Amino acid sequence: MNNLYSILIMLNFDPNKNKDFENHIIIDYPRVTLNKNEAVVPTASTKGFSISYHNSSSENNFFYTEKVTQSNYMHTKMYVHELIHYNITGVTTDNDNIVGELIIEHTTSSTQEKLYTCYLLETKSLLITDETEIDKMLAITDSQSTTLDFELNAIIPKQESCIVYADNGNKICVFTTPIQINTASKQKIEDNANFGNVTTMFGNYPSEGESYIVIPSNNISKRDSEEIHIDCSPTGASEEEQNTYNIPINSKMATESQESDMMKTTVNFGIFILAMIVSYITVPLLYKNLIIDGSSIAFSIDEKKRFTRIRAADILISLGMFMAVSSLVSAGGAKDDYQLISIGIFTFVFSILSYGLIQLKKMEPAFMTTKVEGQNITSDPVSDTALRIEAFPFDDLWPTISVVIGIFLSEDNVSAFVGAFIIGLNIFFALLMFGAIELESIRWGTFTGIVTGTFVVISIIIALKTKFKAQLGNV
Repeated sequence: MNNLYSILIMLNFDPNKNKDFENHIIIDYPRVTLNKNEAVVPTASTKGFSISYHNSSSENNFFYTEKVTQSNYMHTKMYVHELIHYNITGVTTDNDNIVGELIIEHTTSSTQEKLYTCYLLETKSLLITDETEIDKMLAITDSQSTTLDFELNAIIPKQESCIVYADNGNKICVFTTPIQINTASKQKIEDNANFGNVTTMFGNYPSEGESYIVIPSNNISKRDSEEIHIDCSPTGASEEEQNTYNIPINSKMATESQESDMMKTTVNFGIFILAMIVSYITVPLLYKNLIIDGSSIAFSIDEKKRFTRIRAADILISLGMFMAVSSLVSAGGAKDDYQLISIGIFTFVFSILSYGLIQLKKMEPAFMTTKVEGQNITSDPVSDTALRIEAFPFDDLWPTISVVIGIFLSEDNVSAFVGAFIIGLNIFFALLMFGAIELESIRWGTFTGIVTGTFVVISIIIALKTKFKAQLGNV
């Protein structure tokens, strides 16, 4: 039993063992043109996707230094299979999102020795539609174009390590940091059994009696150039997903990255302006209908209680916004989620601007006037009664909360929430049933936001309905 266990352990690669700090790997895959008519789709006889990967120049693309001896290789062909090296401890053994493998065949100009580089292909559980070079290559047979400009350097992330071993006289280099692919490519690989998780080119472990070495990150690099370089992330993957190699400052990729950043900034600024315009219209309108009119209806005769209720409502709204901003910023900071932090900052700015806008509107007599059963009731914010109101009327906080709870817990209003919940569940399960969404692809933060937003909208409708009925003297 112990011998069997030892054999099973030996069939796994461990990136943290057998590290070799004397060997080095340098790669350089320039832009080339792939031809559609040279692509071979997976079949029962061919197994795996393949396409010719010709070098358009006489330059080598892969440089492997073993001790002091350097071997140079040129790429000749590419293959895509299902995951072959499923036996990398802590990498492929623990990550179900790694679904495939990109294999590049290299040869030397002096001998027939071959070298195969293997790049793991990973996707995310959520839906990804952006296309990388690999996605475009896998879809080349469906494309209208007969050629594809292909630059592998643009999508290879900075590698944590590389496992090197020999099999049948050839070298195999397995890089442990995956390349990202989109959901469509994942489905192609998983749905077509002919992609195959084995290959006749090499085994997924060294030949009997042989071992492997692990080349650390610092010994893996992109070939230096005399050009000036900057650090940049490739389009099609986020900065959190990939730390890429340096790229030329004047390269097409750098230009595309700058354009993408400019577009994101423009879109975010546009959304911010649109939100401010909507807020300028809706916030004072809601505040008047729910707070000003509500307090005037509740205390049409007692001006002091009317302003106390308004002040208590302001305090509760401020506390709610403070809690929302604090939760978003703290959660974003804990998870290093820039999106949550941005939403928190936006909510804070929105709160400050809304407060200022409402204070200005309170100076308008029409804003502070409410018609109750045909009689106009005006609340003057600069009257002696208003100015003598406590800054923090804590005694009226709970009565204010009780009024809100009482409104929402009435039979008609509870039925509205239940009805909306049931309709939402039916829509959700219908989308799941017809495959419009996948359970594992749901971002629960987004889902929570939708539920919260729906609750707020229904609450506002209920409050407005109650207020209009009260104005007419029906309640």
